[in-house]
Amino acid sequence: MKKKLIISVVILFAFMIGEITYQNAKIKHLTGERDKYKSNTEVLLADCEQFQVRDSLYAARVGSLELTLKEFEKFRAQDAALIKELAGKNRDLEQLNKAQAQTIIRLQDIPRDTVILVDSIPIRAKAVQCGDEWYDFNGVMTDDSFSGTLANRESLVLTESVKYKRFLFWKTKKVLDRQLDAVSLNPHTTITGLEHIIIDD
Repeated sequence: MKKKLIISVVILFAFMIGEITYQNAKIKHLTGERDKYKSNTEVLLADCEQFQVRDSLYAARVGSLELTLKEFEKFRAQDAALIKELAGKNRDLEQLNKAQAQTIIRLQDIPRDTVILVDSIPIRAKAVQCGDEWYDFNGVMTDDSFSGTLANRESLVLTESVKYKRFLFWKTKKVLDRQLDAVSLNPHTTITGLEHIIIDD
């Protein structure tokens, strides 16, 4: 009788330990989900932060949005379709970064007299040519028309910063915060929008 009681207590104790472990894992999972959705809400409600790095360089900063693959395909259907067109597989997708930029170049040059040939007929015109490391502008204007080309060059630097939770003095794998910084090295360009999406399993 005593042996049966001991076995019953051991089984009950093992069951209780198993139940506590299961509930603890469930609480951790739900806490993680809650934290993720809280962070996503803050990212969605926040604007893209813009700041100046140097006199002529502008940067933008944004928090990271964490989505599951299912959420990504549902809420970012256009991006998912584009990735499929690019022959990528959505199940292999880990991150998506999108940036919008605006380039304003103040053009200034002294027009020069030139002659262009149209059907072997010389036509007097004015030519404009200016540029720098980041753009080239060439144009020709006659009495009744203008034609030209503008070539703009961009160079974006994207950096991801991750802040991890610490236990005493050690860094854990738990992510507290992520953010993406983007800087355009073209002094004529301002980054007007930025998105950083992390795809979770």
